[in-house]
Amino acid sequence: MSASTVRYFGVEKAASEPSRLRRWAYRLLGEIHISGRIRLYHVIREIGALGLPEAGVKFLDAGTARGDVALHFARMRPQWRVRGIDLDPGRVKRCQSAAKALTLTNARFECGNLLTLRESETYDLVTCSDVLEHIEDDHCAVANLARSLNPGGRLLLTFPADPSRRHLRLLHWLERRRGGVPSGVVGHVREGYDQAGAAELVESAGLEVAKVRWTYGFFGTLAHDLFFVFGDSEVNPVAFVLALPALLTLSFIEGRTIAKSGSALLVVARKPV
Repeated sequence: MSASTVRYFGVEKAASEPSRLRRWAYRLLGEIHISGRIRLYHVIREIGALGLPEAGVKFLDAGTARGDVALHFARMRPQWRVRGIDLDPGRVKRCQSAAKALTLTNARFECGNLLTLRESETYDLVTCSDVLEHIEDDHCAVANLARSLNPGGRLLLTFPADPSRRHLRLLHWLERRRGGVPSGVVGHVREGYDQAGAAELVESAGLEVAKVRWTYGFFGTLAHDLFFVFGDSEVNPVAFVLALPALLTLSFIEGRTIAKSGSALLVVARKPV
Protein backbone atom coordinates (compact mmCIF):
# COMPACT_ATOMS: atom_id res chain seq x y z
CA MET A 1 0.00 0.00 0.00
CA SER A 2 1.62 3.26 -1.10
CA ALA A 3 2.04 6.24 1.18
CA SER A 4 -0.71 8.12 -0.67
CA THR A 5 -3.08 5.18 -0.36
CA VAL A 6 -2.40 4.95 3.37
CA ARG A 7 -3.14 8.66 3.75
CA TYR A 8 -6.37 8.46 1.75
CA PHE A 9 -7.43 5.39 3.64
CA GLY A 10 -6.74 7.12 6.94
CA VAL A 11 -9.16 9.89 5.98
CA GLU A 12 -11.82 7.27 5.30
CA LYS A 13 -11.22 5.48 8.60
CA ALA A 14 -11.36 8.76 10.52
CA ALA A 15 -14.71 9.73 9.00
CA SER A 16 -16.80 7.64 11.42
CA GLU A 17 -14.38 7.31 14.34
CA PRO A 18 -15.76 8.80 17.59
CA SER A 19 -12.38 8.89 19.37
CA ARG A 20 -10.41 12.07 18.65
CA LEU A 21 -7.10 10.31 19.33
CA ARG A 22 -7.91 7.52 16.90
CA ARG A 23 -9.05 10.02 14.26
CA TRP A 24 -5.67 11.72 14.37
CA ALA A 25 -3.88 8.36 14.30
CA TYR A 26 -5.87 7.31 11.22
CA ARG A 27 -5.15 10.58 9.44
CA LEU A 28 -1.43 10.40 10.16
CA LEU A 29 -0.79 6.67 9.80
CA GLY A 30 -3.77 5.08 8.07
CA GLU A 31 -5.17 1.83 9.50
CA ILE A 32 -3.57 1.11 12.87
CA HIS A 33 -5.24 -2.28 13.35
CA ILE A 34 -2.21 -4.10 11.98
CA SER A 35 -3.96 -7.28 10.88
CA GLY A 36 -6.58 -5.21 9.09
CA ARG A 37 -3.87 -3.04 7.53
CA ILE A 38 -2.15 -6.08 6.03
CA ARG A 39 -5.38 -7.59 4.74
CA LEU A 40 -6.45 -4.28 3.19
CA TYR A 41 -3.11 -3.87 1.46
CA HIS A 42 -3.51 -7.23 -0.27
CA VAL A 43 -7.16 -6.63 -1.22
CA ILE A 44 -6.62 -3.09 -2.53
CA ARG A 45 -3.53 -4.11 -4.50
CA GLU A 46 -5.30 -7.10 -6.03
CA ILE A 47 -8.31 -5.03 -7.10
CA GLY A 48 -5.95 -2.51 -8.65
CA ALA A 49 -4.29 -5.31 -10.63
CA LEU A 50 -7.61 -6.37 -12.19
CA GLY A 51 -7.48 -3.46 -14.63
CA LEU A 52 -11.11 -2.46 -14.11
CA PRO A 53 -12.31 0.69 -15.90
CA GLU A 54 -12.56 4.06 -14.16
CA ALA A 55 -16.31 4.24 -14.77
CA GLY A 56 -19.31 1.94 -14.95
CA VAL A 57 -18.20 -0.68 -12.44
CA LYS A 58 -20.79 -2.05 -9.99
CA PHE A 59 -19.07 -3.28 -6.84
CA LEU A 60 -20.44 -5.27 -3.89
CA ASP A 61 -18.48 -5.61 -0.65
CA ALA A 62 -20.16 -8.58 1.06
CA GLY A 63 -19.70 -8.62 4.84
CA THR A 64 -18.44 -5.06 4.70
CA ALA A 65 -17.95 -4.64 8.50
CA ARG A 66 -16.77 -1.02 8.87
CA GLY A 67 -16.89 -0.50 5.12
CA ASP A 68 -13.12 -0.25 4.75
CA VAL A 69 -12.81 -1.52 1.17
CA ALA A 70 -16.16 -0.15 -0.01
CA LEU A 71 -15.47 3.37 1.28
CA HIS A 72 -11.98 3.37 -0.19
CA PHE A 73 -13.10 2.54 -3.70
CA ALA A 74 -16.18 4.75 -3.53
CA ARG A 75 -13.83 7.62 -2.72
CA MET A 76 -11.08 6.73 -5.18
CA ARG A 77 -13.41 5.70 -8.02
CA PRO A 78 -16.26 8.25 -7.92
CA GLN A 79 -17.82 6.80 -11.09
CA TRP A 80 -18.15 3.32 -9.61
CA ARG A 81 -21.40 2.29 -7.92
CA VAL A 82 -20.51 0.73 -4.59
CA ARG A 83 -22.71 -1.25 -2.21
CA GLY A 84 -21.79 -2.75 1.14
CA ILE A 85 -23.88 -5.26 3.07
CA ASP A 86 -23.46 -6.62 6.59
CA LEU A 87 -25.52 -8.50 9.16
CA ASP A 88 -24.79 -6.01 11.95
CA PRO A 89 -27.09 -2.93 11.92
CA GLY A 90 -24.60 -1.01 14.05
CA ARG A 91 -21.84 -1.52 11.51
CA VAL A 92 -24.16 -0.55 8.67
CA LYS A 93 -25.13 2.66 10.46
CA ARG A 94 -21.46 3.50 11.01
CA CYS A 95 -20.72 2.94 7.31
CA GLN A 96 -23.64 5.17 6.37
CA SER A 97 -22.33 7.90 8.67
CA ALA A 98 -18.86 7.63 7.13
CA ALA A 99 -20.24 7.83 3.58
CA LYS A 100 -22.25 10.93 4.56
CA ALA A 101 -19.22 12.57 6.21
CA LEU A 102 -17.16 11.91 3.07
CA THR A 103 -20.03 13.17 0.84
CA LEU A 104 -19.99 9.94 -1.15
CA THR A 105 -23.06 9.79 -3.36
CA ASN A 106 -21.94 6.60 -5.11
CA ALA A 107 -21.92 4.35 -2.01
CA ARG A 108 -24.79 2.77 -0.10
CA PHE A 109 -24.77 0.44 2.87
CA GLU A 110 -27.55 -1.92 3.92
CA CYS A 111 -28.18 -4.89 6.16
CA GLY A 112 -27.85 -8.09 4.17
CA ASN A 113 -27.17 -11.80 4.57
CA LEU A 114 -24.92 -13.74 2.20
CA LEU A 115 -27.11 -16.81 2.69
CA THR A 116 -30.22 -15.04 1.43
CA LEU A 117 -28.66 -12.85 -1.26
CA ARG A 118 -30.85 -13.27 -4.35
CA GLU A 119 -29.41 -10.80 -6.87
CA SER A 120 -28.53 -12.15 -10.31
CA GLU A 121 -25.93 -10.79 -12.75
CA THR A 122 -25.71 -7.41 -11.05
CA TYR A 123 -22.06 -6.76 -10.13
CA ASP A 124 -18.75 -6.55 -11.98
CA LEU A 125 -16.74 -7.04 -8.79
CA VAL A 126 -17.60 -8.72 -5.48
CA THR A 127 -15.28 -8.86 -2.48
CA CYS A 128 -15.75 -10.91 0.67
CA SER A 129 -12.88 -10.43 3.13
CA ASP A 130 -12.46 -12.73 6.13
CA VAL A 131 -16.14 -13.62 6.29
CA LEU A 132 -16.58 -17.20 5.03
CA GLU A 133 -14.79 -18.74 8.00
CA HIS A 134 -17.74 -17.45 10.08
CA ILE A 135 -20.44 -19.06 7.89
CA GLU A 136 -21.44 -22.69 8.31
CA ASP A 137 -22.90 -23.07 4.81
CA ASP A 138 -20.02 -21.44 2.95
CA HIS A 139 -20.92 -23.15 -0.34
CA CYS A 140 -24.35 -21.50 -0.29
CA ALA A 141 -22.81 -18.10 0.42
CA VAL A 142 -20.29 -18.40 -2.43
CA ALA A 143 -22.98 -19.68 -4.82
CA ASN A 144 -25.07 -16.58 -4.04
CA LEU A 145 -22.09 -14.30 -4.60
CA ALA A 146 -21.30 -16.07 -7.87
CA ARG A 147 -24.86 -15.67 -9.09
CA SER A 148 -24.72 -11.94 -8.35
CA LEU A 149 -21.77 -11.47 -10.73
CA ASN A 150 -22.15 -10.35 -14.30
CA PRO A 151 -20.56 -12.68 -16.89
CA GLY A 152 -16.85 -11.93 -16.79
CA GLY A 153 -17.18 -10.45 -13.29
CA ARG A 154 -14.61 -11.11 -10.57
CA LEU A 155 -14.96 -12.48 -7.06
CA LEU A 156 -12.17 -11.76 -4.57
CA LEU A 157 -12.07 -13.72 -1.31
CA THR A 158 -9.74 -13.70 1.67
CA PHE A 159 -9.73 -16.04 4.65
CA PRO A 160 -7.35 -17.76 7.09
CA ALA A 161 -5.28 -20.65 5.85
CA ASP A 162 -5.66 -24.07 7.41
CA PRO A 163 -3.36 -24.76 9.12
CA SER A 164 -2.51 -21.21 10.20
CA ARG A 165 0.92 -20.50 11.61
CA ARG A 166 1.96 -18.78 14.80
CA HIS A 167 5.43 -17.36 15.41
CA LEU A 168 5.28 -16.44 19.07
CA ARG A 169 4.94 -18.85 21.98
CA LEU A 170 3.90 -15.84 24.05
CA LEU A 171 0.72 -15.64 21.97
CA HIS A 172 -0.17 -19.23 22.86
CA TRP A 173 0.34 -18.39 26.54
CA LEU A 174 -1.94 -15.36 26.27
CA GLU A 175 -4.57 -17.43 24.48
CA ARG A 176 -4.56 -19.97 27.30
CA ARG A 177 -4.98 -17.15 29.83
CA ARG A 178 -7.96 -15.81 27.84
CA GLY A 179 -9.72 -19.15 27.83
CA GLY A 180 -8.01 -21.02 25.01
CA VAL A 181 -9.60 -19.11 22.10
CA PRO A 182 -6.91 -18.09 19.58
CA SER A 183 -6.68 -14.34 19.00
CA GLY A 184 -8.58 -13.21 15.94
CA VAL A 185 -10.70 -16.37 15.55
CA VAL A 186 -13.73 -15.50 17.70
CA GLY A 187 -16.85 -16.69 15.92
CA HIS A 188 -15.09 -18.91 13.42
CA VAL A 189 -16.87 -22.14 12.46
CA ARG A 190 -13.76 -23.52 10.72
CA GLU A 191 -10.03 -22.97 10.97
CA GLY A 192 -9.82 -21.80 7.36
CA TYR A 193 -9.05 -23.32 3.95
CA ASP A 194 -6.12 -24.91 2.21
CA GLN A 195 -5.37 -24.05 -1.41
CA ALA A 196 -7.22 -27.05 -2.82
CA GLY A 197 -10.26 -26.42 -0.62
CA ALA A 198 -10.32 -22.75 -1.61
CA ALA A 199 -10.24 -23.63 -5.30
CA GLU A 200 -12.97 -26.24 -4.88
CA LEU A 201 -15.15 -23.73 -3.04
CA VAL A 202 -15.29 -21.30 -5.96
CA GLU A 203 -15.31 -23.94 -8.71
CA SER A 204 -18.35 -25.59 -7.14
CA ALA A 205 -20.16 -22.26 -7.66
CA GLY A 206 -19.38 -22.34 -11.39
CA LEU A 207 -16.48 -19.88 -11.28
CA GLU A 208 -13.03 -20.16 -12.83
CA VAL A 209 -10.06 -19.80 -10.48
CA ALA A 210 -7.77 -17.03 -11.67
CA LYS A 211 -5.45 -16.91 -8.66
CA VAL A 212 -4.87 -18.48 -5.28
CA ARG A 213 -1.98 -17.00 -3.34
CA TRP A 214 -0.64 -16.85 0.18
CA THR A 215 -0.87 -13.75 2.34
CA TYR A 216 0.42 -13.15 5.87
CA GLY A 217 3.83 -14.60 5.11
CA PHE A 218 6.64 -14.54 7.66
CA PHE A 219 6.59 -10.78 8.23
CA GLY A 220 2.82 -10.44 8.16
CA THR A 221 2.27 -13.31 10.56
CA LEU A 222 4.89 -11.93 12.95
CA ALA A 223 3.21 -8.50 12.80
CA HIS A 224 -0.18 -10.14 13.42
CA ASP A 225 1.10 -12.07 16.43
CA LEU A 226 2.84 -9.04 17.94
CA PHE A 227 -0.25 -6.91 17.41
CA PHE A 228 -2.43 -9.33 19.36
CA VAL A 229 0.16 -9.45 22.12
CA PHE A 230 0.43 -5.66 22.46
CA GLY A 231 -2.62 -4.03 21.07
CA ASP A 232 -5.85 -5.90 20.42
CA SER A 233 -8.76 -6.26 22.84
CA GLU A 234 -6.78 -5.79 26.07
CA VAL A 235 -4.66 -2.93 24.84
CA ASN A 236 -1.88 -1.46 26.95
CA PRO A 237 -1.51 2.00 25.36
CA VAL A 238 2.15 2.44 26.32
CA ALA A 239 3.17 -1.01 25.06
CA PHE A 240 1.19 -0.52 21.86
CA VAL A 241 2.75 2.88 21.10
CA LEU A 242 6.23 1.50 21.72
CA ALA A 243 5.56 -1.48 19.48
CA LEU A 244 3.84 0.49 16.71
CA PRO A 245 6.97 1.44 14.69
CA ALA A 246 8.02 -2.21 14.52
CA LEU A 247 4.49 -3.30 13.62
CA LEU A 248 4.25 -0.74 10.82
CA THR A 249 7.68 -1.77 9.52
CA LEU A 250 6.73 -5.45 9.44
CA SER A 251 3.45 -4.69 7.67
CA PHE A 252 5.34 -2.56 5.13
CA ILE A 253 7.73 -5.43 4.38
CA GLU A 254 4.81 -7.88 4.16
CA GLY A 255 3.24 -5.70 1.49
CA ARG A 256 6.36 -5.78 -0.63
CA THR A 257 7.33 -9.43 -0.51
CA ILE A 258 5.90 -12.50 -2.21
CA ALA A 259 4.95 -15.17 0.32
CA LYS A 260 5.72 -18.80 -0.56
CA SER A 261 3.61 -19.89 2.39
CA GLY A 262 1.48 -18.02 4.88
CA SER A 263 -1.30 -17.85 7.43
CA ALA A 264 -4.01 -16.67 5.04
CA LEU A 265 -5.13 -17.04 1.43
CA LEU A 266 -6.41 -14.67 -1.23
CA VAL A 267 -8.51 -16.06 -4.09
CA VAL A 268 -9.55 -14.34 -7.32
CA ALA A 269 -12.19 -16.09 -9.43
CA ARG A 270 -13.96 -15.14 -12.67
CA LYS A 271 -17.46 -15.86 -13.86
CA PRO A 272 -17.37 -17.40 -17.35
CA VAL A 273 -18.76 -15.30 -20.19
